[in-house]
Amino acid sequence: MGTATKKFDILDEKNQGFKVYHVETMKDLFKGREDLPSYRMFSTKWGDNGIRGLKLIEKEYDRSWYSCIKERWMEKKPKHEMFFYRGNIITRKEAFIIADKVAEALLALGVKKGDEIPCCLSNVPAVALLMLGANKIGAKLNCFGGHYDPKFIKVILGEVCDKVLFVTDDEYEKIAGTVAKSSVKKVVVISLADYLPKDPTKCKEYEEDFDKYYHYDNKAVDYVAKNKKNHMTWFEFLDQSRKFKGKVKDDNGLDTEFLVTYTSGSTRIGFPKREVHRNRSLITVGVFHDPDLCGNPAAQNLRGLALIHTDSDTDLITMISDALFQGWSVAFEPEYERDDFLEYLVVSKPNFCLATTNFLLKAARQYLIEKRLGSRKMPYLLAMMAVGEGCTKGEERFINTWFRKCHAGWGVNITGPVRLPIVTVGLGGGDTEHGGIYYSLFHRMNEVLKKRELKGQPYGMMPVPYAHCCVLKQNAKGEWEEAGYNENGLIVANSATTMARYKNDWEKTKALVITDKYGIDWVSCNVFGYIDDSGAIHMKDRMGSEVTLENGKVVFPYKLSDVAQEDPENLLSTVVTTTEEDGKTLFIVNFQYSPLRKKHKHDIVRDLDARMKKEFPDIHDHIRYRRFAERYPFPVTGAGKRNVMEVINMGMDYTFKLENGQKVWTGKHEKAKDPKKADKSFF
Repeated sequence: MGTATKKFDILDEKNQGFKVYHVETMKDLFKGREDLPSYRMFSTKWGDNGIRGLKLIEKEYDRSWYSCIKERWMEKKPKHEMFFYRGNIITRKEAFIIADKVAEALLALGVKKGDEIPCCLSNVPAVALLMLGANKIGAKLNCFGGHYDPKFIKVILGEVCDKVLFVTDDEYEKIAGTVAKSSVKKVVVISLADYLPKDPTKCKEYEEDFDKYYHYDNKAVDYVAKNKKNHMTWFEFLDQSRKFKGKVKDDNGLDTEFLVTYTSGSTRIGFPKREVHRNRSLITVGVFHDPDLCGNPAAQNLRGLALIHTDSDTDLITMISDALFQGWSVAFEPEYERDDFLEYLVVSKPNFCLATTNFLLKAARQYLIEKRLGSRKMPYLLAMMAVGEGCTKGEERFINTWFRKCHAGWGVNITGPVRLPIVTVGLGGGDTEHGGIYYSLFHRMNEVLKKRELKGQPYGMMPVPYAHCCVLKQNAKGEWEEAGYNENGLIVANSATTMARYKNDWEKTKALVITDKYGIDWVSCNVFGYIDDSGAIHMKDRMGSEVTLENGKVVFPYKLSDVAQEDPENLLSTVVTTTEEDGKTLFIVNFQYSPLRKKHKHDIVRDLDARMKKEFPDIHDHIRYRRFAERYPFPVTGAGKRNVMEVINMGMDYTFKLENGQKVWTGKHEKAKDPKKADKSFF
């Protein structure tokens, strides 16, 4: 492989992580490549905004995340809602009074700057209060999940500060045994009942039909009573602030480490990778929400819903930090049940929410097909974003039908250059290693809000000007070079929001770095895709997903999936997997009919097969089909995402092909011996 003199070295050998990225440093490196996507970002006013914004952050925001939030909003409108929990409102003033007590209580327990505090929490107000208080003193939170493998939790507890651990009472029993064997000195048990309204019926947004959500048994009190020696409740912890007599010192900056979060862990269940994030990640994304930098309309006084597990930076950064930077309030949802997601939306009435595609599909089905809410409308919903997994055209169509039917957005008023309401679902997902870069932002909203006056010129990664992204391909010499528009390759990025490193794993951190032939280091997103003429990045699949057939032909499964999705009115979900049988590689199109389909099921499958035969005539005999339905749905992981690995492990079970328009079973099925019954049950 060719080599080049290093022009941009992103590795920090001393601290075993990534150096801080400055976008203006990159601009000079791309001169002479003006016809490629990487430079086009700098040729627009939004690229200039990116440089201006990053310089502004270096100059004015080199301090704690806590102080940024406080200065931007609390001091302006102290009585404004900051947190919402089952009808109870915590104002900005109240929140910072509590957060300051958190800071003092932590200091009283001996926590100091740089200490890593273990937390195993469901989404309750204490999560954000802990974030604020810990950040003020320069401590960082390690937010792990109670569903992790006990062996991994033991490792986590052995590597963090042993002075105090925070856990919600619904997670306590999952980790109690491991904690008891650890060196943790104090355990603070937070109840889901903490901060519930005393009389929910008097709350302005009380929902009588869903009264069950306003009541939780306070198990924390019982757990503490049984372990008085080293356990305390949340409010007993806050009382510790009285013991601190000194002055809280907030001397933190952009590069003070703040959070340790975790990937979804889908590659190794129970043992996810750990990501360390600096203040810089949160502050940069937050500042770039300002309308003059990102071009979005002003959108204050909205409410977001913190739903995703707290061990993910999708929750802590995107739903909590980003919302607070925009002057929004945050509603907290401590439960995480897909079947109840629609009811969560009624109880908390968020304007914006991130959820997995499967959560959104379930809610849409309950509303449209099962009529779970009757004729109730949901005018407060403005936008949803599907995260963690892809969202097909059929899925987006189905979810947006729900939005239209429930009058989503009708009750929201936003000032700005566009006419709202706009209801949408985000397509694709993000990359948590890069701290909040989403590659397919709000498909429909992006079309409306992000049309730039670019004088006919395409642009690079937008609308995230604090990130420099491009697509790399390997040439004949094995060197990485930039791909042109619409050319497939590896998506890479350099961003001010990129994580500092994988915790205690220098080899995996280094493995993310790709050096191109120009001597520039990039952090790999490990995703295959391309940039189109408008600068939109299309994530397609994991790197290495391509399949080499027996005859040497290379096939990309995502291309089959794209063709399968060309009937969004009738096909809801399509996932292409591969398997082998008798030495032959087979592609399985796993699909589910849309509940709103207009064609007969037989015709839908025949049309699907006809498209496949037309687009892929040379591999058509390698293609099989498998249908999933509401009675036997796509399997789902504990994180609420489609469990593709389980689908892959099904192999040839329940698969079929079409011959002369008729189904022929090619895999195991209990009714395969009776074609007529099989057709009725599976077509």
